Amino acid sequence: MADRDYRRRFEAWLLRWQGRLDMPEVDRVLPWIYAAFLFVALALLSLARYRSLDTGTDLAAWVQGSWLIGEGGDLETTITGDHLFAPQAAVLFWPLAQIARLVPTATTLLVVQSAALAVAVVPLYRLARRWAKLRVGAASVLVLAYSLYPALQELNLADFHPETLAVPLFIAAFLAIRDERWWRFGLLVGLAVLARADLALAVAGMGVLLFTEGRRRIGLATVLVSLGWFLFAVLVIEPRLAAEGVAHVEFFGDYGDTPLGVLGGIITNPIQFLTDVFTRTNFEYLVGLFAPLLFLPLVAPRYFLPMVPLQMLYLASTAMDESPPAELSVPAVAFLMVAATFALARTGQIRVELVNVDRRVLSALAVTAIVFFARDAPSTPYEEPWDWGSRDAQDQARRAAIEMIPDDAGVQATPRALVGVAERAVVYELDTSESVIQAERGLRRTEYVLFDEGDAEGWSRVWFDNFDRNLQHDGYRQEYRAEGVTLYRRVG
Repeated sequence: MADRDYRRRFEAWLLRWQGRLDMPEVDRVLPWIYAAFLFVALALLSLARYRSLDTGTDLAAWVQGSWLIGEGGDLETTITGDHLFAPQAAVLFWPLAQIARLVPTATTLLVVQSAALAVAVVPLYRLARRWAKLRVGAASVLVLAYSLYPALQELNLADFHPETLAVPLFIAAFLAIRDERWWRFGLLVGLAVLARADLALAVAGMGVLLFTEGRRRIGLATVLVSLGWFLFAVLVIEPRLAAEGVAHVEFFGDYGDTPLGVLGGIITNPIQFLTDVFTRTNFEYLVGLFAPLLFLPLVAPRYFLPMVPLQMLYLASTAMDESPPAELSVPAVAFLMVAATFALARTGQIRVELVNVDRRVLSALAVTAIVFFARDAPSTPYEEPWDWGSRDAQDQARRAAIEMIPDDAGVQATPRALVGVAERAVVYELDTSESVIQAERGLRRTEYVLFDEGDAEGWSRVWFDNFDRNLQHDGYRQEYRAEGVTLYRRVG
């Protein structure tokens, strides 16, 4: 009897607080508070990783690209060996590079990326409250699931990718659809495709969704314009910029060697295409996208179906033993979170204009989000992220070597040190992934070589000695050496 009275009093207290929070004034402020907390967490994690020099080639390439834009010169990046905008016509990076000219470049790019992922909370929350009719508690659990989503955490820590900026744009575009703000919708999806050209295929899927919902004119216009931009980018822009034809076509080599050839190969070989999409690695990747959300998106599939064709292309292009890179999860993060929002609404019952979701469902979603965050997220507590910002002796040695290199000197560096020397005209990555022979063949005759033994996994002591001896034979001398970090300067 006492337990029943306690439960009744607790439910009454909970209902009173929900009634106080289910107010328009709260809805205007609360999502921004959530976004602010998430931004601080994401930014601190990303900057701590950068401070520890644990970044890679992708961030270095965009840092060099930003520097080249600031200098007003050729946008051929020596790190990638291609034009900055050749891979996916990410012209949205241009205005961002103008901002990065005024402040530290790498820090700016990482902070902007974290801010974009965090601000997506605002349209997601408003979508949940305004159109899914969820109560504050359910909307807040949804925000928690988004914040801990392993794919989002991986996006935040996987260097920098302009397409990450499309996550809040897509979620806000769904909100604009519900609000019937068509000019806003057009602006949002337009910016999204400028962050990465092939995201236009997901926008075309949104157009199909609009068409099936009875908004035929705006749906047809969305399909035609988005497909038109995609074809223009793939058939006109990228071939003119790329050094070796359209970027990424080589990942579809089994289907064709041109964009149209790839399309024809997929159509004529659907079984092979589906086999490549649903490899074991890709299957585990898909489970990792749906499971942290309790598979709720499957309850409202119409909201994630628009991105399925694009996601299948991504998976077919990465049919290998490794999971797809983090940036290929951008459409999935946005569309699956929208689908989960309306799925939650379908699991509940409407009471006084709002949907009451069973607290057991919300508890299960919260616990699942926490469990998968702890298991799969790169920022899991098991990785001890609170120690990322500290610099050990090897980090300090890298910094010391970087500071010894003149700003106008050509450099070749191993990946961990690459971002520290990226703001210059000539900088190359020293590939140490396989053997000393590969590294020597990839070595370019730059003024400086920055070699970090931590990037040479699998090398034996003999390989290190041979590498040092061969460099000195080619006219390089050691300028600095400490903690496995060696800086060579060419004197001959």
